[in-house]
Amino acid sequence: MKLLKRLQSSDGQAMAEFAVVFPVQLLATLGVVQLALVLVTRDVVNYAAHTAARAELVGREPTVAAAMICSPVAGKSVGERAVRMMPGFGTTAYEQQTTYGSSIAFPHWGTPLARNTGTPGDDIELPGWGRLRKSGVSLLKTHTEVIEPRDGDKDYVEVKVLFEYELPIPGVNWVFSSHRVGGSPHLGIVRSARVPRPWYNDTHGKTPHPEIPDLPEVEEDSP
Repeated sequence: MKLLKRLQSSDGQAMAEFAVVFPVQLLATLGVVQLALVLVTRDVVNYAAHTAARAELVGREPTVAAAMICSPVAGKSVGERAVRMMPGFGTTAYEQQTTYGSSIAFPHWGTPLARNTGTPGDDIELPGWGRLRKSGVSLLKTHTEVIEPRDGDKDYVEVKVLFEYELPIPGVNWVFSSHRVGGSPHLGIVRSARVPRPWYNDTHGKTPHPEIPDLPEVEEDSP
């Protein structure tokens, strides 16, 4: 009887400890998963910035190029944007009105964004492939700023990308969020990239960049 009572007491204590520890362990695990997804998305946006810079270098639209790269992580929420009032831990309030009126501002990003994302258009059509899934939503959440254009006076092209990443893990996503889009927590990720201009200020294929070799000069045919 004494042994049975001890076993029952031990089981009750284990259940009580489990009830206390499990929620904390679950939140910690979800937080680690969400952080890992944020880091992966940061690498995606970093590559999107490089792609946007390459697009600017060859005279294409950098926003479309970056949106194509970010489409796998674009999520699905669109609509009204609301900025977090204080990004400290435990704060869940989001402001609907800012000093910009119909737009909101982000750190490390010069141009405020419109209050509403708008409605997604058609997905981007890839020749020989079809429509790129979620690229229409990605176009609404991907923003580019050309720092050094292709016709500038520097030997490189630089483009900065802001991507609004929808945080997918419930329960902990609000901890990482900077703002909401359509009621869903989002994080604004800003990355920039530089791509050297191979034939900077020279029509004969000469380049001052140390990592890009000069093209051989082509002899012109005499008349």
